[in-house]
Amino acid sequence: MIKHPIHRILVPTDMSEFATLALEYALLIRARLGSQITLLYAEEFEFLLTAEYPVSFYFDNVTAAKSHAHELLRNYAKRHIADMTGVRTLVVDQVPARAIVNTADDINADLIIMGTHGRHGLRGTLLGSVTERVLRDTGRPLLTVLPSTARGRAVAIRKILCPVNDTAISDYALDYARTFAEVFDAEMDVINVPADDAASRVLEIADRTNVDLIVIGAQHTRFSDATVIGTTTERITRFAKQPVLTVMRHVLHEKEREVDTGAERQSGIFEHAEAGSSR
Repeated sequence: MIKHPIHRILVPTDMSEFATLALEYALLIRARLGSQITLLYAEEFEFLLTAEYPVSFYFDNVTAAKSHAHELLRNYAKRHIADMTGVRTLVVDQVPARAIVNTADDINADLIIMGTHGRHGLRGTLLGSVTERVLRDTGRPLLTVLPSTARGRAVAIRKILCPVNDTAISDYALDYARTFAEVFDAEMDVINVPADDAASRVLEIADRTNVDLIVIGAQHTRFSDATVIGTTTERITRFAKQPVLTVMRHVLHEKEREVDTGAERQSGIFEHAEAGSSR
Protein backbone atom coordinates (compact mmCIF):
# COMPACT_ATOMS: atom_id res chain seq x y z
CA MET A 1 0.00 0.00 0.00
CA ILE A 2 1.45 3.35 -1.04
CA LYS A 3 2.01 6.00 1.61
CA HIS A 4 0.14 8.83 -0.11
CA PRO A 5 -2.76 7.39 -2.15
CA ILE A 6 -4.38 9.67 -4.72
CA HIS A 7 -8.08 8.87 -4.69
CA ARG A 8 -9.44 12.18 -5.99
CA ILE A 9 -7.85 14.46 -8.61
CA LEU A 10 -9.12 17.94 -9.46
CA VAL A 11 -8.32 19.16 -12.97
CA PRO A 12 -9.30 22.80 -13.62
CA THR A 13 -9.61 23.49 -17.34
CA ASP A 14 -10.40 26.21 -19.83
CA MET A 15 -10.67 23.48 -22.49
CA SER A 16 -7.57 24.75 -24.30
CA GLU A 17 -4.74 22.64 -25.69
CA PHE A 18 -2.39 23.32 -22.80
CA ALA A 19 -5.12 22.49 -20.26
CA THR A 20 -5.64 19.18 -22.08
CA LEU A 21 -2.02 18.31 -21.30
CA ALA A 22 -2.84 18.56 -17.59
CA LEU A 23 -5.78 16.20 -18.15
CA GLU A 24 -3.44 13.70 -19.80
CA TYR A 25 -1.35 13.59 -16.62
CA ALA A 26 -4.49 13.02 -14.58
CA LEU A 27 -5.40 10.11 -16.84
CA LEU A 28 -1.86 8.74 -16.50
CA ILE A 29 -2.21 8.70 -12.71
CA ARG A 30 -5.73 7.26 -12.91
CA ALA A 31 -4.43 4.39 -15.03
CA ARG A 32 -2.07 3.41 -12.19
CA LEU A 33 -4.22 4.22 -9.14
CA GLY A 34 -7.83 4.17 -10.30
CA SER A 35 -8.30 7.76 -9.12
CA GLN A 36 -11.54 9.68 -9.56
CA ILE A 37 -11.24 12.84 -11.68
CA THR A 38 -13.24 16.04 -11.31
CA LEU A 39 -12.95 18.24 -14.40
CA LEU A 40 -13.69 21.82 -13.37
CA TYR A 41 -14.58 24.86 -15.46
CA ALA A 42 -14.89 28.08 -13.44
CA GLU A 43 -16.01 31.51 -14.59
CA GLU A 44 -17.90 34.52 -13.32
CA PHE A 45 -20.65 34.26 -15.90
CA GLU A 46 -22.13 37.66 -15.21
CA PHE A 47 -18.89 39.28 -16.35
CA LEU A 48 -17.81 36.90 -19.10
CA LEU A 49 -17.50 38.77 -22.40
CA THR A 50 -16.86 36.90 -25.63
CA ALA A 51 -17.75 37.33 -29.28
CA GLU A 52 -20.17 34.42 -29.03
CA TYR A 53 -22.82 36.38 -27.12
CA PRO A 54 -23.70 40.07 -26.75
CA VAL A 55 -23.05 41.67 -23.37
CA SER A 56 -26.74 41.76 -22.56
CA PHE A 57 -26.96 37.98 -22.86
CA TYR A 58 -24.93 37.52 -19.68
CA PHE A 59 -27.13 39.78 -17.65
CA ASP A 60 -30.39 38.35 -18.97
CA ASN A 61 -29.43 34.73 -19.61
CA VAL A 62 -26.86 33.66 -17.03
CA THR A 63 -28.63 30.32 -16.58
CA ALA A 64 -28.39 29.64 -20.30
CA ALA A 65 -24.72 30.59 -20.28
CA LYS A 66 -24.02 28.12 -17.49
CA SER A 67 -25.96 25.40 -19.29
CA HIS A 68 -23.94 26.06 -22.43
CA ALA A 69 -20.71 25.83 -20.42
CA HIS A 70 -21.85 22.49 -18.98
CA GLU A 71 -22.50 21.17 -22.48
CA LEU A 72 -19.13 22.36 -23.76
CA LEU A 73 -17.33 20.78 -20.80
CA ARG A 74 -19.14 17.45 -21.16
CA ASN A 75 -18.34 17.34 -24.87
CA TYR A 76 -14.72 18.26 -24.17
CA ALA A 77 -14.46 15.43 -21.62
CA LYS A 78 -15.95 12.89 -24.04
CA ARG A 79 -13.50 13.92 -26.76
CA HIS A 80 -10.46 13.45 -24.54
CA ILE A 81 -11.44 10.67 -22.14
CA ALA A 82 -12.19 7.26 -23.62
CA ASP A 83 -13.52 5.81 -20.36
CA MET A 84 -15.67 8.27 -18.39
CA THR A 85 -15.93 5.94 -15.38
CA GLY A 86 -15.17 7.91 -12.23
CA VAL A 87 -15.04 11.22 -14.13
CA ARG A 88 -17.21 14.15 -13.03
CA THR A 89 -17.64 17.44 -14.87
CA LEU A 90 -18.38 20.54 -12.82
CA VAL A 91 -19.09 24.17 -13.75
CA VAL A 92 -18.74 26.79 -11.01
CA ASP A 93 -19.86 30.43 -11.22
CA GLN A 94 -16.92 31.97 -9.35
CA VAL A 95 -13.53 33.58 -9.84
CA PRO A 96 -11.34 30.70 -11.14
CA ALA A 97 -8.65 30.68 -8.42
CA ARG A 98 -11.20 30.79 -5.63
CA ALA A 99 -13.34 28.13 -7.33
CA ILE A 100 -10.35 25.81 -7.64
CA VAL A 101 -9.29 26.15 -4.01
CA ASN A 102 -12.87 25.81 -2.72
CA THR A 103 -13.71 22.85 -4.95
CA ALA A 104 -10.50 21.07 -3.96
CA ASP A 105 -11.58 21.41 -0.33
CA ASP A 106 -15.18 20.41 -1.07
CA ILE A 107 -14.21 17.15 -2.79
CA ASN A 108 -11.20 16.58 -0.49
CA ALA A 109 -8.88 16.38 -3.49
CA ASP A 110 -5.62 14.53 -2.98
CA LEU A 111 -4.07 16.32 -5.95
CA ILE A 112 -4.77 19.35 -8.16
CA ILE A 113 -3.37 19.25 -11.70
CA MET A 114 -3.24 22.50 -13.68
CA GLY A 115 -1.92 23.61 -17.02
CA THR A 116 -0.14 26.96 -16.87
CA HIS A 117 1.48 29.24 -19.42
CA GLY A 118 4.17 30.08 -16.88
CA ARG A 119 3.93 33.82 -17.47
CA HIS A 120 1.72 36.75 -16.54
CA GLY A 121 -0.77 38.41 -18.84
CA LEU A 122 -4.39 39.15 -19.59
CA ARG A 123 -7.08 36.82 -20.95
CA GLY A 124 -4.75 34.88 -23.25
CA THR A 125 -2.51 33.81 -20.35
CA LEU A 126 -5.04 33.89 -17.54
CA LEU A 127 -4.37 30.43 -16.16
CA GLY A 128 -0.74 31.32 -15.49
CA SER A 129 -1.73 33.93 -12.92
CA VAL A 130 -4.56 31.70 -11.64
CA THR A 131 -2.04 28.94 -10.97
CA GLU A 132 0.13 31.26 -8.92
CA ARG A 133 -2.87 32.34 -6.85
CA VAL A 134 -3.85 28.71 -6.23
CA LEU A 135 -0.25 27.97 -5.28
CA ARG A 136 -0.48 30.61 -2.56
CA ASP A 137 -3.95 29.72 -1.30
CA THR A 138 -4.26 25.95 -1.35
CA GLY A 139 -2.90 23.50 1.18
CA ARG A 140 -3.11 20.58 -1.25
CA PRO A 141 -0.46 19.09 -3.54
CA LEU A 142 -0.44 20.93 -6.87
CA LEU A 143 0.96 19.50 -10.10
CA THR A 144 1.63 22.20 -12.71
CA VAL A 145 2.23 21.43 -16.37
CA LEU A 146 3.58 23.91 -18.91
CA PRO A 147 3.11 23.71 -22.71
CA SER A 148 6.88 23.18 -23.07
CA THR A 149 6.34 19.76 -21.45
CA ALA A 150 4.73 18.57 -24.69
CA ARG A 151 7.67 19.49 -26.90
CA GLY A 152 9.28 16.18 -27.73
CA ARG A 153 8.40 14.70 -24.33
CA ALA A 154 6.01 11.82 -23.74
CA VAL A 155 3.40 12.05 -20.99
CA ALA A 156 5.24 9.71 -18.63
CA ILE A 157 6.94 9.66 -15.22
CA ARG A 158 10.16 7.69 -15.49
CA LYS A 159 12.61 9.89 -13.58
CA ILE A 160 11.92 12.21 -10.64
CA LEU A 161 14.01 15.03 -9.15
CA CYS A 162 13.43 15.97 -5.50
CA PRO A 163 15.44 18.83 -3.91
CA VAL A 164 15.62 18.50 -0.10
CA ASN A 165 17.02 20.02 3.09
CA ASP A 166 16.58 19.11 6.76
CA THR A 167 13.08 20.58 7.30
CA ALA A 168 9.82 18.74 7.91
CA ILE A 169 8.22 20.03 4.69
CA SER A 170 11.25 18.80 2.77
CA ASP A 171 10.89 15.36 4.36
CA TYR A 172 7.23 15.28 3.41
CA ALA A 173 7.99 16.28 -0.19
CA LEU A 174 10.52 13.45 -0.31
CA ASP A 175 7.87 11.03 0.95
CA TYR A 176 5.54 12.22 -1.78
CA ALA A 177 8.27 11.83 -4.40
CA ARG A 178 8.85 8.27 -3.20
CA THR A 179 5.15 7.56 -3.64
CA PHE A 180 5.31 8.64 -7.29
CA ALA A 181 8.52 6.68 -7.79
CA GLU A 182 6.83 3.58 -6.39
CA VAL A 183 3.63 4.00 -8.41
CA PHE A 184 5.45 4.58 -11.69
CA ASP A 185 8.52 2.43 -10.99
CA ALA A 186 10.55 5.58 -11.62
CA GLU A 187 14.15 6.47 -10.89
CA MET A 188 14.54 9.24 -8.29
CA ASP A 189 17.38 11.73 -7.80
CA VAL A 190 17.51 13.46 -4.39
CA ILE A 191 19.67 16.59 -4.24
CA ASN A 192 20.63 19.41 -1.87
CA VAL A 193 21.34 22.72 -3.58
CA PRO A 194 22.66 26.05 -2.26
CA ALA A 195 20.10 28.62 -1.16
CA ASP A 196 21.70 31.20 -3.44
CA ASP A 197 19.79 31.07 -6.76
CA ALA A 198 18.32 27.69 -5.83
CA ALA A 199 15.64 27.78 -8.53
CA SER A 200 18.17 28.18 -11.35
CA ARG A 201 20.20 25.30 -9.98
CA VAL A 202 17.17 23.01 -9.78
CA LEU A 203 16.07 23.93 -13.30
CA GLU A 204 19.58 23.34 -14.65
CA ILE A 205 19.85 19.92 -13.02
CA ALA A 206 16.36 18.96 -14.20
CA ASP A 207 17.24 19.80 -17.80
CA ARG A 208 20.66 18.17 -17.69
CA THR A 209 19.43 14.91 -16.17
CA ASN A 210 16.29 14.75 -18.33
CA VAL A 211 13.80 14.23 -15.50
CA ASP A 212 10.06 13.85 -16.08
CA LEU A 213 8.87 15.36 -12.77
CA ILE A 214 10.19 17.78 -10.15
CA VAL A 215 8.83 17.44 -6.60
CA ILE A 216 9.33 20.37 -4.22
CA GLY A 217 8.08 21.42 -0.79
CA ALA A 218 6.57 24.89 -0.29
CA GLN A 219 6.63 26.76 3.01
CA HIS A 220 3.56 28.86 3.77
CA THR A 221 4.05 31.28 6.67
CA ARG A 222 1.55 33.53 8.39
CA PHE A 223 3.04 36.84 7.27
CA SER A 224 5.27 36.17 4.29
CA ASP A 225 3.46 33.92 1.82
CA ALA A 226 4.31 36.24 -1.04
CA THR A 227 8.00 36.12 -0.13
CA VAL A 228 8.30 32.39 0.43
CA ILE A 229 5.99 31.13 -2.27
CA GLY A 230 6.92 33.96 -4.63
CA THR A 231 10.62 33.19 -4.92
CA THR A 232 12.04 29.69 -5.38
CA THR A 233 8.75 27.82 -5.71
CA GLU A 234 7.13 30.19 -8.21
CA ARG A 235 10.28 30.45 -10.30
CA ILE A 236 10.48 26.69 -10.60
CA THR A 237 6.79 26.26 -11.43
CA ARG A 238 6.92 29.14 -13.92
CA PHE A 239 10.05 28.18 -15.83
CA ALA A 240 10.47 24.41 -15.51
CA LYS A 241 10.24 22.45 -18.74
CA GLN A 242 9.01 19.51 -16.69
CA PRO A 243 5.82 19.09 -14.64
CA VAL A 244 6.31 20.35 -11.08
CA LEU A 245 4.58 18.78 -8.08
CA THR A 246 4.49 21.28 -5.20
CA VAL A 247 3.69 19.83 -1.77
CA MET A 248 2.31 22.51 0.53
CA ARG A 249 3.00 22.98 4.22
CA HIS A 250 -0.74 22.90 4.91
CA VAL A 251 -0.96 19.20 4.03
CA LEU A 252 1.11 18.48 7.12
CA HIS A 253 -0.76 17.71 10.30
CA GLU A 254 1.37 16.16 12.99
CA LYS A 255 4.48 17.89 11.61
CA GLU A 256 3.09 21.43 11.47
CA ARG A 257 4.56 22.54 14.79
CA GLU A 258 7.94 21.24 13.77
CA VAL A 259 7.80 23.30 10.60
CA ASP A 260 6.61 26.40 12.49
CA THR A 261 9.69 26.39 14.70
CA GLY A 262 11.86 26.80 11.63
CA ALA A 263 9.62 29.22 9.74
CA GLU A 264 11.58 32.34 10.62
CA ARG A 265 14.77 31.02 9.11
CA GLN A 266 13.07 29.80 5.94
CA SER A 267 13.58 31.77 2.75
CA GLY A 268 12.45 28.95 0.48
CA ILE A 269 12.77 25.21 0.35
CA PHE A 270 16.57 25.08 0.19
CA GLU A 271 19.23 26.04 2.71
CA HIS A 272 22.19 23.69 2.52
CA ALA A 273 24.96 23.36 0.00
CA GLU A 274 25.65 19.63 -0.01
CA ALA A 275 24.65 17.58 -3.07
CA GLY A 276 23.73 13.93 -3.49
CA SER A 277 21.68 11.49 -5.53
CA SER A 278 19.78 8.28 -4.83
CA ARG A 279 17.57 5.76 -6.59
